[in-house]
Amino acid sequence: MTDFHVFTKDALLNEIGRAWDELTRALDELTPAQMSVPTDANGWRVQDHLSHMGAWHNWARLRMQGRPTWEGLGITAADVSSGDTDTANAAIRARHAAKTPAEARAFLTETHDLLVNQIAGLDEAALPRPFRALAPDEPADRVIPPVSHIVYESTAGHYREHLEWLRSYKFGARD
Repeated sequence: MTDFHVFTKDALLNEIGRAWDELTRALDELTPAQMSVPTDANGWRVQDHLSHMGAWHNWARLRMQGRPTWEGLGITAADVSSGDTDTANAAIRARHAAKTPAEARAFLTETHDLLVNQIAGLDEAALPRPFRALAPDEPADRVIPPVSHIVYESTAGHYREHLEWLRSYKFGARD
């Protein structure tokens, strides 16, 4: 049996808020130059990570509205048809590659705010329901986590994952 994050709305919003504050504090320490140079083994820049997280915010938000995965991620149906997350993430990165660090951060903030506002407006009873209940075209044979788990993993869990990466990279002195 898979363990899922199940939260009340207040607990979920608080967890998102704490992780968001931690992420924004870390980002505030970086210069635009530090955000725009390749920093990981795949050549991703900090700004690529920000756009990536923003796309996954949109995925969760739009999936809860019953819209297709590819639309939520802002990529094509072909990019998600294989089910390979790396392929989808590469397409997300390519779509947002021209963004400046400031634009990538603004996109992340905008999508964060939209998702948090959507969660704040959800009925408490929606959070423990399987995500399929809000995103009806999920495959019937898949184990579908509850809405609160999907939202957590697309926000607080995702921020912490990327914060680990960010903290593992040793940036040079501030410009």
